[in-house]
Amino acid sequence: MGDLALPHLAMLIEEAFAVLSWQSGELIRPLEQMTVQELAAEAQLPVEQVIQRLESIKAMTQDLEIDPLSLQQLLKAEGDNVFLLDVREAWEFDICSLPESRLLARTDLAQIFEGLKEFEVVTLCHHGARSLSAALYLKESGLPRVRSLRGGLDQWAQQVDRSMARY
Repeated sequence: MGDLALPHLAMLIEEAFAVLSWQSGELIRPLEQMTVQELAAEAQLPVEQVIQRLESIKAMTQDLEIDPLSLQQLLKAEGDNVFLLDVREAWEFDICSLPESRLLARTDLAQIFEGLKEFEVVTLCHHGARSLSAALYLKESGLPRVRSLRGGLDQWAQQVDRSMARY
């Protein structure tokens, strides 16, 4: 897909154009043609290629997210085999975090990638957008078992642990 990696395209969509909303792995706000043209121009790719990439992102997210209650069950059943990878900023992690989660700067990801292959990896962030982008990156990079916490830690605090601090 040219020189443009999926995480870069996902970030262009999320940050530069803010045209996608994800819920349960579904695209819930359709792209308008002009937005796709702008995105293609920014990415220096043909419009058809960008549309194809967006469709592949949507397909990849179908089984990529895990809801808070399912994660709670997974942690109870297989906690030692689950690696909680928090992709937020340090100040966010200081406000709230899941026990046993590990805050990891984006630059550190490549250093630990090989060690993650033995775990079920669940990426975490505030609302689920950054963690979904990180999970997509990890999945496309060859990590066999990776998911993102749907709705992020904010959803976790609402559904699982109401005592967790929210921001």
